[in-house]
Amino acid sequence: LDERGRPAWDATTAQIPGREYIFIVDVSGSMYGFPLDISKKLLKDLIGNLRRSDKFNVLLFAGGSTLMSEESLPATAGNISKAINLIDHQHGGGGTELLPALKRTLALPRAEGFSRTIVIATDGYVTVEEQAFDLIRNSLGNANMFAFGIGSSVNRHIIEGMAHVGMGEPFIITKPEEAPAKAEAFRKLIQSP
Repeated sequence: LDERGRPAWDATTAQIPGREYIFIVDVSGSMYGFPLDISKKLLKDLIGNLRRSDKFNVLLFAGGSTLMSEESLPATAGNISKAINLIDHQHGGGGTELLPALKRTLALPRAEGFSRTIVIATDGYVTVEEQAFDLIRNSLGNANMFAFGIGSSVNRHIIEGMAHVGMGEPFIITKPEEAPAKAEAFRKLIQSP
């Protein structure tokens, strides 16, 4: 208690509970070229700056999906390097099967004692907006979702809607040079408990 008898709370980094981040990355045909290049830059920044106490996973999706690991991994230099390498080797192609990717992500086992944040990077070129919102609303549990809309003609409706129902924030990135500032804005939002 402080001198006025109120609970004294100063959240140091050590007191913040462990964080688990699941990064969902759209690598479909509509992401080919410039949007995927922005996503790669953004993800390198976000994953490269995780704390050693964090856990994370990556799910890439187009017509199907690829999961880096069946459970979230510690944010070691080796695992971070593996994730960045996985993302770097994507070229964009195929359909955009968002709903199966969300279902697969939401069904992943949770890391005990970690608070979960889901981060999705997509241009949002899908026709399943309402189904996606319902799925997130009904399945997210006590996690939250942040949506990054990537590219010059983003579907803002789905980006803003996913973040809203996922109790997170939307970010729109239209140029590669905007990625570092948006990544920093995201970090500021999630650094306090």
